[in-house]
Amino acid sequence: MIVELSLEESLTRFARTEFEKKLVAYPFAFPRTHFIYEDQGHVLGRISANLSLRDPERGYIGMFDAEKDSSDAVASALIRAAEDWLLSQGVNRVYGPVNYSTFFDYRFEVARSGTEEKFPFFWEPRNPAHFPQWFLKNGYQVADEYFSRAFHRVQLILPVSQHRYDDALKTGFSTRTLDLSGNAAHELKMLSKINAGSFEESFIAEAFDEQLYRALIAPQYFSRLSEYTFFILNPDGEEIGYFFLFVENGYLVWKTVAILPEYQGAGLASFGIHHALQLALRNGVDKLLAALIRT
Repeated sequence: MIVELSLEESLTRFARTEFEKKLVAYPFAFPRTHFIYEDQGHVLGRISANLSLRDPERGYIGMFDAEKDSSDAVASALIRAAEDWLLSQGVNRVYGPVNYSTFFDYRFEVARSGTEEKFPFFWEPRNPAHFPQWFLKNGYQVADEYFSRAFHRVQLILPVSQHRYDDALKTGFSTRTLDLSGNAAHELKMLSKINAGSFEESFIAEAFDEQLYRALIAPQYFSRLSEYTFFILNPDGEEIGYFFLFVENGYLVWKTVAILPEYQGAGLASFGIHHALQLALRNGVDKLLAALIRT
């Protein structure tokens, strides 16, 4: 039986981790709801549904999960319940799985290959193989694809970005490591500004919410900040981009690069990655993983 939960019920019967409780409790501006599939008091699955603030005809279904032995019928009932609610709100295009927006977990893992198969990286989606099949059986199509790519012996690829690095230095660009311990307010302000400008045109992007970023998004990554996370500064010393990289499983993971639109196309991505690779080699890390690339 499908049960639509109130917000209070969602905190106790839907959310499964402390972070999910914070996520469910956050006062988002978009309409949303949560469903569970219950059988004799036992919850067999769950799903969320919410509207896009940017496009009133677009909706998301996410936080999808089902017990290991759940049937196709349970998955279909959950998906249909979320779709019916979204249709009642005027939505005509549904994307999933998206946990409220692409600021949080989204995408299904479909296949793994090569070196990455050995290591489950924390930022990759994790789901049973049949989850995407359930969506496909219920009429969904692949909207976009992402992949991760590993590079070994990064000293061999440094020459590729050397001229961009040299040119940027000559022009007056530089880098500065984030300092959340001494100047957190300024650092978060600049990260918010850069994010808001850099990801405006991203796939199914929502309007950037600085309060949400400070409360729920940034804290997830604080423990991974190191010298590999740094700002790009323009010749006037202003923060105009940032790189978020970290070491995991022996790889320097290139997770995020964000550069303000007016500075894009100037070779600053090559400048930043060259700087990061130099740091990695000094620290004995000679493998790079470019994480979840769309293009």
